[in-house]
Amino acid sequence: MSLEETGPTALGPAVATSIAMAAQGAAGSQVVICTDGLANIGLGAFDEAKNEEQMGKVEEFYKKLGEYAKQHGVTVNIVSIIGDECNLDSLSMLAELTGGNVERVDPVSLTTNFANILSKPIIATNVKANVLLHKGL
Repeated sequence: MSLEETGPTALGPAVATSIAMAAQGAAGSQVVICTDGLANIGLGAFDEAKNEEQMGKVEEFYKKLGEYAKQHGVTVNIVSIIGDECNLDSLSMLAELTGGNVERVDPVSLTTNFANILSKPIIATNVKANVLLHKGL
């Protein structure tokens, strides 16, 4: 109950390293990003983006990470702490691109949420489905 965040958050480098490590494993590997704040230092830092162009570059960084993870069959799940500032709009594209989940949790129930995320099996990655319909449909 006495947890508190201190110091900067180098989320971009941590996510890039985690995805690269998981990509070396088998398809179906997972990365769980648990963040209590805003990425504010290093690659992918939202605080360092001062205008729309720079913010676009930061978002492109996370999009490329998501595409790399998808190519290697890595699922990215994001857990964000309720009440803390976190740019989920940009970070959620990692989960969207890889078929992962985004959850905002109360710090008290954090262990339960981790257990729930990790208990969901990965059935398949990089799957294409073709649906054949009658001309009338």
